[in-house]
Amino acid sequence: MPAMLDDPTAAIIYRTSGEMPYPTAGTPLPLDIIPRQVILRDRVTTATLLPFSSPDQVPVSLVAYLSDQLNREIEKGDTYPMITPLPLESFGPYWFGVFGAVMLLGDIQSPAQLLDMERQGRDWDKECLGSFYIKPNYPGRSSHVCNAGFIVTDGARNRGVGRLMGECYLDWAPKLGYTYSVFNLVYETNVASCRIWDALGFKRIGRVKGAGNLKSYPDEPVDAIIYGRSLGGDDDFVSEERFDKIRYYLKYDKYPDGADRAEKSRLRSASLHYSLIPASGDEPEKLMLKGKEVIPDPQKQYEIARTFHLDRHGGINKTTAAIAEKYHWVRIKETVSQVIRHCSECGEPSKAEPPRPAASARPQTSRQDSAPSKAQSPSPSQQLQQEASGASLPEIEQQLEAYGSSTYQVPEPVYYRDGDMPVDPQLMNPPLDHPPSPFLSATLAKFLFNRPFRFSTYSLHVVGGEAF
Repeated sequence: MPAMLDDPTAAIIYRTSGEMPYPTAGTPLPLDIIPRQVILRDRVTTATLLPFSSPDQVPVSLVAYLSDQLNREIEKGDTYPMITPLPLESFGPYWFGVFGAVMLLGDIQSPAQLLDMERQGRDWDKECLGSFYIKPNYPGRSSHVCNAGFIVTDGARNRGVGRLMGECYLDWAPKLGYTYSVFNLVYETNVASCRIWDALGFKRIGRVKGAGNLKSYPDEPVDAIIYGRSLGGDDDFVSEERFDKIRYYLKYDKYPDGADRAEKSRLRSASLHYSLIPASGDEPEKLMLKGKEVIPDPQKQYEIARTFHLDRHGGINKTTAAIAEKYHWVRIKETVSQVIRHCSECGEPSKAEPPRPAASARPQTSRQDSAPSKAQSPSPSQQLQQEASGASLPEIEQQLEAYGSSTYQVPEPVYYRDGDMPVDPQLMNPPLDHPPSPFLSATLAKFLFNRPFRFSTYSLHVVGGEAF
């Protein structure tokens, strides 16, 4: 799951902006970054994420194993942009030079235990599940914006390792002083990676057309997605994991490993509202909430929203309401919004404009009926306000002299159709019920203090140079 475009052979860049203190080579890690115990997708297997701030802290054999895993991914040619494999002497500083983490099976209390594991001749192919690094995405003044790269080892696929490392990344990155995360290059064909970042609250802030000439798509360049996310705020990315725990509790009638008292209470409460439909034939097992199927998988959420939208190309609210009748997941409306943004048909301005609503039961005057026709002359004040923005003082004097003795009635309020109602509150009133433009105020004030002018129906008052 690559996310960076830097040169692996370039000098190490440390954070020199944002919150102090700034790290340097060999700087100890913050006290709140300690080994993190996690439970894999099966809700039984325990693993540990161990943090490092230097390649010298990692056993040489483990560095060599991770280097081999990265080079295999590079040679596959579908996820990382590099073509040439990294030599071992370059991998260590590249991956662990600023900050790196390794996920290993079991409950490991300190990185020092790795040295004992190395002396015992442990097989890292069986013990190591993955690794990731954190480093600045930009140098200097923007070095508080970070980036990361991830490896899931060959033997750890489909066990939830990538998501667990992503969650750990979101926990540790702000503790290292970073405030925002950018992933520069995630090929859209890397579905597993895209699903994780979508689920963890990352936004698709950009797209690079034809960014990758991948081995699996030799004749068609693949687009790359740029992901971005603020760090350190309230995390709302736990929904998928929460649904998995509810499913586990309903299926096995026991709590997942590592559940504390509060979580056990939440699971008991959730079991009153959720139900589990066993798998039948080609139909997979389904988690239901009050008759609606729960969809925790972000990729499936997107596919469902896209199917509903393509059926009628409805707007956000209509599509969201239609989906909510049958399915449940967190932030359905955001998923629908994303689908509509990527819809080639709705993306065209002429097709994106929603149809105007039908007229209501009350009598209304259409915009054409209420607008002055060519055969009608506008009232003095209407013409004055229409032309004031571009009129000079002599022109205004001529208009006032021409209409000074005129009499007229205040025009009736104009009723708009619901879809035509102006947005600006000022525009919702008749033109003479709110102040004219600043230019008109100044010019009229100068003129009216020196010349008498009277409308038969009402007067135009001037106070302190402002007409109202």
